[in-house]
Amino acid sequence: MNGPELIRQMNRHRVLEAVRRQGPVSRADLAAATGLTRPTISALVAELLAEGWLEEIGPGGSSGGRRPILLRFNPRAYLAIGVELSAAHVRAVLCDLEGQVLARHKERTRGPDPNEALRQVAGAIAAMKAAAPPRSRLAGAGFGITGLVDREQGIWRYSPHYPGPERPVAAELSQACGLPVTVENDARCLALGEYHFGEAKGSPSLIGVRVGNSIGAGMILDGSLYTGTDSGAGELGHVAVAPEGPRCACGRYGCLEAVAAAAAIARSAVRQIAGGRHSRITELVGGRLDEVLGSTVIAAATEGDPLAQEVLAEAGRYLGMAIGNLINLLNPTDVVIGGGTSRAGEFLLGPLREAALARALPYQARRVRIRLATHGEYGVALGAAALVIAPLLAPPAPT
Repeated sequence: MNGPELIRQMNRHRVLEAVRRQGPVSRADLAAATGLTRPTISALVAELLAEGWLEEIGPGGSSGGRRPILLRFNPRAYLAIGVELSAAHVRAVLCDLEGQVLARHKERTRGPDPNEALRQVAGAIAAMKAAAPPRSRLAGAGFGITGLVDREQGIWRYSPHYPGPERPVAAELSQACGLPVTVENDARCLALGEYHFGEAKGSPSLIGVRVGNSIGAGMILDGSLYTGTDSGAGELGHVAVAPEGPRCACGRYGCLEAVAAAAAIARSAVRQIAGGRHSRITELVGGRLDEVLGSTVIAAATEGDPLAQEVLAEAGRYLGMAIGNLINLLNPTDVVIGGGTSRAGEFLLGPLREAALARALPYQARRVRIRLATHGEYGVALGAAALVIAPLLAPPAPT
């Protein structure tokens, strides 16, 4: 992009951002807000109107003379799809440029075969395409996955839940669905969703912790997503919190996942029931304790079951220990807890917050906010959609 064209694109971005943040506004308001000349504003606004980025919504107030025509940002200039593949579910959303969800999709996964899992993901994308209003423009699909991901290359390098060789999933799904596809680790997607569309929107330092059958952290530091040297940052689930604890799937002992992930929550409940504790959990599974899941424990806790509430509180305390260490290390403004297990709400979050703040140093803990992710179990999927949306609204970069 040459100098004059880069300047034009930067001015176009300034106008669009001014309308997004201040709208509805008049052309005169835009000239005052951006410092651009009236002719430049008129030309750029005409271009943005023709492309559907802006809309005219009628006349505003007048201080004398003709009433100005007001402009607003059109959040449905493009739509985006976001999909999460976890160990247990495929979740998908169709949303607009402001993160407003227009449609949702959820189904259980059919096992550990990565080929079948990707067929389900392609089906979820197809369902969201079908749910889009007529004549909508789809910008693409984002895909959040547990494990190691090379976003730049679009490669799924490793998953603890779907064994197999590395594969170029972005290209595979793009070919299957007819849309550009961007892939990223699920915990980083959670953090992005909160940063762009959540209560912590624009937070300069944010940690998103995804808790489900695995546990990971996405970190936004000084407004930028941190991925690490080889895109391996954020493996919070393999921080040791109970050195004498059970063996983790990674082969080490006492990892956070081994004591606080969904499967660990289920195992803890079953172990205590087998030891003679009474629990509503037994009734929920018809006595078949091998069918107890983390979601079963959450359901029982919601119904007032003391054992289930104790198990979730224990998992929350282990999570809080690890998060307290993150607070000491990174001094974030916001910590958000998402993923399927976050449906436990305060049964998990209360003990987690207490343990985290007890572990964190007073100075680092004084301003941090610890809360549930804004969009619940669809937080990762919405963050995956942000992979598509954020570049559309980003300022132009010199090339």
